[in-house]
Amino acid sequence: MSNIWKSFVLATLAALVGVIGFGGVVHAEGEEVTSTPRTEISISPTMSVVTMLGGDDIKQGSEKCPKDLEAGCAVEVKNTGDTQYRFRVHVTPYSVSGENNEVSFDKTNSSYSQIARWISFLDDNGNYVDEYIGVLGPGEARTVYYRIEVPDDVPGGAQYAAIWAQTISDNNGGTSVQTAGEAGMTIRGRSIGNTKRTGEITDYGFQRFSLGGNLEAHATVKNTGNTDYEIHYEYIARTVFGKELHSESGSIAAWPESEYHVDINWEDTPLLGIFNIEFAVSAADATRSEKQIVVIMPIFVIILLISLLTVIIIWIIIIIRKRKERKARTLV
Repeated sequence: MSNIWKSFVLATLAALVGVIGFGGVVHAEGEEVTSTPRTEISISPTMSVVTMLGGDDIKQGSEKCPKDLEAGCAVEVKNTGDTQYRFRVHVTPYSVSGENNEVSFDKTNSSYSQIARWISFLDDNGNYVDEYIGVLGPGEARTVYYRIEVPDDVPGGAQYAAIWAQTISDNNGGTSVQTAGEAGMTIRGRSIGNTKRTGEITDYGFQRFSLGGNLEAHATVKNTGNTDYEIHYEYIARTVFGKELHSESGSIAAWPESEYHVDINWEDTPLLGIFNIEFAVSAADATRSEKQIVVIMPIFVIILLISLLTVIIIWIIIIIRKRKERKARTLV
């Protein structure tokens, strides 16, 4: 699994992990201890990818259904608690924005979360509806099928949505309160033929001289395309003889219309030296890479060199004057 998908799954799990309700009751001494029923729900898979074309009707039996479940275009909802409850399955937009890749499920659809409007669920009567309502007993699981009706003018690039399974709270005659829980998965649609993977790298640079301390490099990268991808960077420092002293590399998950900063900080640098530095950044079709000689020279070394140079110049002047005096005496 690529780093961007790892990042995608991690962001999804952090944002979509089901909220599970636990209950407890305080009892008097000698009273029999009972516990409030646990209401827990889970959904699988955690993420699915589907490839789309304008006009597609993707549903159970379609070759374009994800392969995460044998059922295809479906999610499996399971009651992992110890009490029966009603539940619903519905869909919301899913978006990631900002340098820290903040996740949002805002109902206000962006151009990259239109797929949330195209998904419907097969109910028990054989009709596709906006949300599925069902009942699950303890330990039971239900396969809920969904359908994706892709419009003919599907926008280019990737599409993101979240499918949720949510318990429906009941107040059993006022005798107990159950906390509703929910769990979610992400679905990513990829349009064929009109995906744009482009990037822009600005504010690129790295130190070429230092009086001591850390050496830094930086770049600003913007995803100017219509799908997500990875930004890759690498920073390598070598001696003039080719020995590697420091290397740093990594990747950043970049989402459409978002800007990111690559910041390198080489700590514990040598006190003094001349080094070959290479700094490379790539973002889809954009690449910046440079190799430069970098000098680290502390201020006290500069002072010593200036002092030494001053002594050498004075010494040369003295020698020249002495030679002129000798020539003058010889002529006399």
